[in-house]
Amino acid sequence: MLLLLVVFFAAGAVFYMNSRYSLEKRHILIPEKKHKNNVLRIGIIGDSWASGTSLDTIIRNEFLKSGIKTDIISFGEPEAKTKNVYNNLYAEPGTPYSSNQILHYNLDYCIIIAGTSDAEGKMGAKFYAYYNSLIIGDLLKDNIKPVFVTMPDFGFKEVTDSLSILKKVRNQVVSLIIDNGSTSSLDDYRQQMNKVLKNTRLQDSAIVVPFNIICDSYYTHRVLYRNGSHLSIAGKQKMGRVIVQYILNRMQKGTLNHKPNPLESRSIANSKPLVIVPLSGG
Repeated sequence: MLLLLVVFFAAGAVFYMNSRYSLEKRHILIPEKKHKNNVLRIGIIGDSWASGTSLDTIIRNEFLKSGIKTDIISFGEPEAKTKNVYNNLYAEPGTPYSSNQILHYNLDYCIIIAGTSDAEGKMGAKFYAYYNSLIIGDLLKDNIKPVFVTMPDFGFKEVTDSLSILKKVRNQVVSLIIDNGSTSSLDDYRQQMNKVLKNTRLQDSAIVVPFNIICDSYYTHRVLYRNGSHLSIAGKQKMGRVIVQYILNRMQKGTLNHKPNPLESRSIANSKPLVIVPLSGG
């Protein structure tokens, strides 16, 4: 009986480890034919940082300041790992947190905001970079321009120190045995993602928004945070402004280069002048 219990426990542990930490194969995506939109269509996906209605309202209002109307759909799952964010894109419509509509709404851009749950859960830098690269790659296959916000700065130490003893032990044990890269530093997650973006050349097609442009230190800009894991309204407003400016920069660059632009039917000349923000940072 004891042996059976040990075997049962071991099988359960293997199943849990595999379902939580494994790097799954890419979903099969059939790209849809795109048509020109009358208004700019934008999607937002991610964890709790993408959930709720405040961020989409902020982004909509920021575009209106430049005379651009938007149609925004938003899907955020609280505490979701990037693995969940990716799988939600292919979840059946109507199931909890399904963002399937993102791939079938003729979007121009899709904003990706995730990572804090990966860091809190010690999922590893390779895990984080792998699933974000799948998300970015599949959006591009569906002719949607990804707008990727790099790993946010947050109260990483505060949050991980506040975990229960059981979760701390689990994370410490798993971080020793999984092969998903470093789990102890937010910079490791950023560096691994930067490496993957370069190696896959996804950075040439995506819009990458370095979070350090929004906030370079959680501890010196606490007014931008509601708590250790989430932005305040002021923080969301700043993030929304930066994201919109990066999109506007890309739109203006496309116009200046005479490249096809999803907004070429819109009178950008009548919008407010744009200030080009240097695309620096990491």
